[in-house]
Amino acid sequence: MRRVPVSVVTVLALMLMMVTSAASAAAHQEKSLKDKIDEIVKAEAKYDLFSGTVLVAHKGEVIYSAAVGYADMDHNVKNALNTRFNIGSIGKTYTATLIMQLVQQGKIKLTDTLGMYLPDFPHPEKDTIQIKHLLNHSSGTANYMAHKDYDCKMHSMRKISDALPLIYDQEVLFQPGERFSYSNSGMVLLGAVIEKVTGMQYKDYLRKQILEPLGMADSGIVYADEVVLNRATGYRQLPERGKYSVEVFGEPPAFSDGGLYSTVGDMLKFDQALYSEKLLSEEYKQIMFTPVGPSETYAFGWGVWELGGTKTIGHNGGCPGFNADFRRYPEKGFTLIILSNYDGGAAELSATINAALLGLDYSVATEYDSNFRLGYSVQGQGDFRQAIEIFAKNLQGDKPHLPSLYQSARSKLLGQFDQEEAIAELDRYIELADERAEPSVAAAWWRKGVAYEQLGDTAKAIECYKKSLELDPNFPQAKESLERLEEKK
Repeated sequence: MRRVPVSVVTVLALMLMMVTSAASAAAHQEKSLKDKIDEIVKAEAKYDLFSGTVLVAHKGEVIYSAAVGYADMDHNVKNALNTRFNIGSIGKTYTATLIMQLVQQGKIKLTDTLGMYLPDFPHPEKDTIQIKHLLNHSSGTANYMAHKDYDCKMHSMRKISDALPLIYDQEVLFQPGERFSYSNSGMVLLGAVIEKVTGMQYKDYLRKQILEPLGMADSGIVYADEVVLNRATGYRQLPERGKYSVEVFGEPPAFSDGGLYSTVGDMLKFDQALYSEKLLSEEYKQIMFTPVGPSETYAFGWGVWELGGTKTIGHNGGCPGFNADFRRYPEKGFTLIILSNYDGGAAELSATINAALLGLDYSVATEYDSNFRLGYSVQGQGDFRQAIEIFAKNLQGDKPHLPSLYQSARSKLLGQFDQEEAIAELDRYIELADERAEPSVAAAWWRKGVAYEQLGDTAKAIECYKKSLELDPNFPQAKESLERLEEKK
């Protein structure tokens, strides 16, 4: 066949197509980040894994925002960008900022002892617990929410002074500064210090110093029996898909350890103020954001860690029915704020968007994720047999969903039944998993050891624990289990 020569017009057309294609690719790259985030959020919404609001900003400019799901299922009210959510322990970042303002003003010192402000603290550690220990969770104070009287008193508590008797009734767990132990009590004590120094109730001082100056009109400490415009109701997903329970009765009172209600827009105002000197000078922000205690990833009221080679500063929060995440990326200029009125609704979404922002590998939610997260939630509620039924939906075919396979076995061991089946599932997991698997293969060998222990086969349990430590010499659970069994021998 004779080859037909390409005409000049054809060449020009091809060149134009190449230029157009290149421009299209460039345009796609330009908008790809927004598109990626939108795809991630829509997938979470499609499988009912997320209800709430999302905001992503770059250098203060909003590049993506969305509201999905319902603020009030009873009345068919959808979430909106101005819906107010309980942000849980993210409130600790506000307390830390207030304390650092007082330090900057010379009204307190980070090395001041608790006893200087709360002399009625009934434990001798009041003379060794310093303000800095309370800020970075190394004070040794316990968790007042674990006090035996907390459940019966929580709904009547309105002021920090209402919570202090529970805190005072708990022993200090270790010497201040000795180790990191996340403590809601420590943050409540900081609130009491703020009240002592300023002569104002914490919630009023918070409004005066941060919320009002920044125009955060939709944020504040509110209570369950108050009428609050645009407030979301918190929900927990039940084992039967599409069914929920209202979590209003489990929502704890808000103090200086968390529980503030806010919106994504208001939180962006707080975020941006921390890039200026509206709230703190550069010197004191640097102090607040620098870990100096037992934890390398927790500073003064803020988590500080590295992801994908990028420094991240932020905090997450949660309580029954709510979950939130707040991440700041100073080196990249990004801000990520996710507020959800589903139990655990923000965590996975935040991790996936975080990966997209930092150019890391990620995958959008699928039906596998829907089944897995529901099963994991039900497992956490102690309904192990129901959880196994849910995980089983992901175990069909030659390529089972590996996290579901592991958690199916884990449910059997937590419930202490069907250990032989658990061992078979763990063997399958070990066969299919690779070095990137999460949980690790070392964890699977440790779980297998637990199964043999429950069956009374100590020798095989020891073999499994040793195999776990071969794969990961620092795996703590395997170390502890092996030492315990060898001591018995």
